[in-house]
Amino acid sequence: MKQNKIIISIWSDPSMYLNLMFLLNYLLKKKFKIILICEKIDNFKDFYFFIKKNSNLEIVQTNLTGKFGYIKFFYLKYFYNKKINPKIFISINFISMFFSFFLNLKKTRWIYYNFDFDLNAKFNNSIEKLLIKKINYILIPSQSRLDVYKKNFNRKNKIYSINNCFSKEFKIKYLKKHNKFYKKKYFIRLGSFSNSHALKEIALSTKYWKKNTFLIMAGKSYHGYFEKLKKFVKSENLKKVILLKDVNYYMWFSLLKRAIAGFALYDPINTSHNYMGGTSQKLNNYIYSNIPSFISKNNDFLTFNKKYKTSIVVNNNANDIAVKVNKILNDKKLYYFLKKKNREAFTKEFNFEKQIKKIEKLFS
Repeated sequence: MKQNKIIISIWSDPSMYLNLMFLLNYLLKKKFKIILICEKIDNFKDFYFFIKKNSNLEIVQTNLTGKFGYIKFFYLKYFYNKKINPKIFISINFISMFFSFFLNLKKTRWIYYNFDFDLNAKFNNSIEKLLIKKINYILIPSQSRLDVYKKNFNRKNKIYSINNCFSKEFKIKYLKKHNKFYKKKYFIRLGSFSNSHALKEIALSTKYWKKNTFLIMAGKSYHGYFEKLKKFVKSENLKKVILLKDVNYYMWFSLLKRAIAGFALYDPINTSHNYMGGTSQKLNNYIYSNIPSFISKNNDFLTFNKKYKTSIVVNNNANDIAVKVNKILNDKKLYYFLKKKNREAFTKEFNFEKQIKKIEKLFS
């Protein structure tokens, strides 16, 4: 029977996608039986940080990379689709959508959840334009990205925006043992270590910050960038910079709880980076935690901030970042105004409960 059976497939670690975690919780509460097929889960403690163990959730990992990983990924999708005959099949991002196309989903509600796309990826985009004709519904993580997607992928209907947001039900119990820096006065930059987030510029800016103010950068490292940044920090003698690699979510949220403000800077390397307002997981971490943020000066962020006033816009260079950091340290009125606006943004708009209402009918 199809009733209340869902397959969700993603070629990645699902715990990296916070909106997916809240969607899983939502579907489990609706008594769906879920098969989650993924590349791998690096840390199950992080996964179950968001989700309670539930007999209605079965996790299937490929635990392989490269072409053998792809083969197993497709086989698992094929096997479970045939075995349980799901009512709904959700493909997360391009790779999952591509392999799902070759399954028999004619009598299944097929949902494509596209978290990222790049208009410069001409080959993938040409394939996607063809394949999405077979897809019943498409989800995009912001209205501005949705507008770009509609225009460039010739999809006009049954496409919805759902921002990456935290649930109002998600509560964090602050524990000092997970934050040995709780006595320090610090700013935070959470997220992956890579060369497209102005990390060196943020680190350099600390040379000009007020005394006894620190910067904590924490997250996962890609392509060895953590080690490169570590060498850079040492070579520049940046004593206010604290680098933390592969922190778990207990420490992640404990660090957030005590931070003054956070950084969500993006270099304009692709389409997704140019449209991060409402989409950025970093920004939504800060909104949820009720702390101001520094965001890059691009049209999408400018439009976002004009409406919600949660952040301070900066140029991605050390001097401007330092000026804006010191401004927030010196102007308490501005600081508490921004905190107020973050709370309003979360309560009124950027929460999972508000966003899921847009697509509840897809799961009826």
